[in-house]
Amino acid sequence: MALFSNQILDQFGELDYEVYNFILKNSEKIPYMTIREVASEAHVSTTTITRFCRKVKCSGFSEFKVLFKLEKEQKNASNHKFDHSSVFDFFQRVGSESFQKQLEEIAAVIAKKRQIIFLGTGNSGIIAEYASRYFCDIGIFSTGINNPMFPINLEFPEESIIIILSVEGETSILVENSSNFKESSSTVVSITNSKNSTLAKISDFNISYYIQRELKAVEKMKVDITSQIPAVYIVESLARLTMQIKQG
Repeated sequence: MALFSNQILDQFGELDYEVYNFILKNSEKIPYMTIREVASEAHVSTTTITRFCRKVKCSGFSEFKVLFKLEKEQKNASNHKFDHSSVFDFFQRVGSESFQKQLEEIAAVIAKKRQIIFLGTGNSGIIAEYASRYFCDIGIFSTGINNPMFPINLEFPEESIIIILSVEGETSILVENSSNFKESSSTVVSITNSKNSTLAKISDFNISYYIQRELKAVEKMKVDITSQIPAVYIVESLARLTMQIKQG
């Protein structure tokens, strides 16, 4: 959408991405909401939304709603193809100095730990197993678990780091496990779509990638098909940075 060009997305901060993701997730009702309703449901201030509108070259929320609805109608009228834009936007953001410093900081912590465990459910569980395999392939032993109910033995709690992957960051069993790991003095890192999620907030470290959530209806159920490409990039980057640190 022209409202969200790459140049504009480059100017977004974390709160802007919270508003951006809320708008995309609730695109059908945005044109009929007031600025106060959006602020309440997105958990931001009306001032934040006003600043967001100005960043996308709108005078205020009223103008934004009109343009947003118009562009959405134009997009729906065209043929529907898979939208890669959110993934492309992610790769533009990871080139920033702040994002790279965040990865380096966490890699430095991982390098000091004796036990590394990746944990997730569903598609994130598959990435957790992949992450463990990738770390092992480059010479850093780790364990991947895609069943949070599986008993996890922390032989050295204070020397263990648990890296939890979750798109939404609200899966109850993962949140519960995160709290238990922290109580045992283990370090918890979460890789989530939003820093505003419960899992992100209770983790010692969080990496958020901010891409559009995608849900597909399958036999009266909603299945999360949000791209895992950002999560794969993050775990591979952490593995390589950790290896570099260990090699001195």
